[in-house]
Amino acid sequence: MDIDLSQFDQIWLNLSGGKDSQTLALQMVDLAGRQGVCGRLRAVHSDTGAEWSCTRSVVQNLCRRLEIPLEIVTPKVTIPEYIEKRQYFPSMRCRFCTSIKTGAIDKLIRKYNPFRQESKVLCVTGERREESPKRSKLAEFEVHKTLTAGKRQVFRYRPLLDWKEHQIWDAINKSGIPAHPAYTEYGNERLSCALCIFACDQDLRNGALNRPDLAERYLKVERESGFLFREKRSLQQILHPQVDEDDLFAWAEKAAV
Repeated sequence: MDIDLSQFDQIWLNLSGGKDSQTLALQMVDLAGRQGVCGRLRAVHSDTGAEWSCTRSVVQNLCRRLEIPLEIVTPKVTIPEYIEKRQYFPSMRCRFCTSIKTGAIDKLIRKYNPFRQESKVLCVTGERREESPKRSKLAEFEVHKTLTAGKRQVFRYRPLLDWKEHQIWDAINKSGIPAHPAYTEYGNERLSCALCIFACDQDLRNGALNRPDLAERYLKVERESGFLFREKRSLQQILHPQVDEDDLFAWAEKAAV
């Protein structure tokens, strides 16, 4: 759809550091430039404590290259802290990790736009339909019901919904701005948290290589709680498939001493 960006006071780009958010930034800078509203663009990155070690610098470099003001927010309780406190991991039914991430962003939007102050805000995200059945049903443009209140009007915009993966990579390669090292150096299929319950096994092993500290914290939660990283598979089995489960627990306990 064609969207008139001039109707919005602020245009917030939600940047995770992944390929879709990078393409999102490229496309929105181009669109805002053609409509003469580049000064209304803002970027936000939510550092949940579970990111790849280089993600923050990747996002900072992207925004510096594209000349977009960037805000980095941190949840009051990070994802690893929440997992350690509750002694269980996110699941398809209970995706508290997403709530932690977006909650910090929502707080920032409210800070800049009090509900008693008239404002019209656009929140732009990089979901694509081919990623999952749930995302295939998302609307391209809709009211942001969580944030719209009083005189504050907030809308969601998803300009990449119908893009295919090859189009994403074409746009990134054309831009000359390097993609996240998770793709280029480790060979990841996708990027989210370093150890995401929805990631494939190899992406999880890559994430553990990049964030061994995070892997150790999650392995400890498994040992202490008995709650598995996935419903039927432990993180130990995924990261060390060649090691017997009992031997691995004994090794981990010895390493923790």
